[in-house]
Amino acid sequence: MQHDLGYFEEGQLDKAYDLRLLKRMLPFLAPHRVWLSVSVGVVLALTLMDLALPYLTKTAIDRYIVPVAASSGGDAAAMETTRFLAVNTTDPTVREIVERHPEWFQIKDMTARIAWRDLAQLPPDALKILRHRDLNGLVWITAAFLLLIGLDFGFNFLQRLVMEYTGHRIMHDLRLKLFNHMLDLALTFYTRNPLGRLVTRATNDVQNMHELFTSVLSMLFKDVFLLVGIGTVLLVMDWRLALAAFAVLPLVVLASLWFSRRVRQVFRRQRIKIAEINTHFAETIGGIKILQCFRRET
Repeated sequence: MQHDLGYFEEGQLDKAYDLRLLKRMLPFLAPHRVWLSVSVGVVLALTLMDLALPYLTKTAIDRYIVPVAASSGGDAAAMETTRFLAVNTTDPTVREIVERHPEWFQIKDMTARIAWRDLAQLPPDALKILRHRDLNGLVWITAAFLLLIGLDFGFNFLQRLVMEYTGHRIMHDLRLKLFNHMLDLALTFYTRNPLGRLVTRATNDVQNMHELFTSVLSMLFKDVFLLVGIGTVLLVMDWRLALAAFAVLPLVVLASLWFSRRVRQVFRRQRIKIAEINTHFAETIGGIKILQCFRRET
């Protein structure tokens, strides 16, 4: 029976085992599925808040900072789309401003309109009265923006706390399983494998798995949800512009696949070097009495 299957792949660096190894990690995830589900839910809430922040900025600009675009009227040659600020003349203070500056306003029924480019011609006190609703809307948008930022910070902290706790629990179970497995291995296994390599597998490699569960998986879920949300919003707003933006996605995917292959090989070589260093230290320190007895320190 081969007891060391899957632990040492130094001779097969170019072969990818990621999916197989992740499948072997599933039994360690099952006892912590509740906390993992909580983390995914928090990530989903974070994604919604990240999507809401630019939407609030868009609303503030389109609705409260820059007036709505409308046609200026006239013949076909003069059909030019511009922006107007529309006000209700039933308000006495507004009607007084309109009557004071009739050259800048277009009056129709109970509504007066002034072009965006002509707003700078009005005095500041009149402009403040005309745009008091916009100012109030900006105040509410700003309050909602700050609230979302605070919630985003709190949910990020909660998500990080949950993932760190869950990751440490998973790594604790994995280290216990690995240690108990090593106790049951035959003596020939320890003859063929140096101590430093085993220590590296039980410490450094398990710690790398901890980074996988605490950082990589959480960011993967968040990025996938965020990408789907951004794509949906772009398609709803302007599907032509969205398709133009999506044209670069194949290049991004190809670059990511190429980079992941290179990083995988570099990481495995680094792991081998760390195991060799730990092996050298373990054998040297373990045999230091013999080295000193035979005067072989140098």
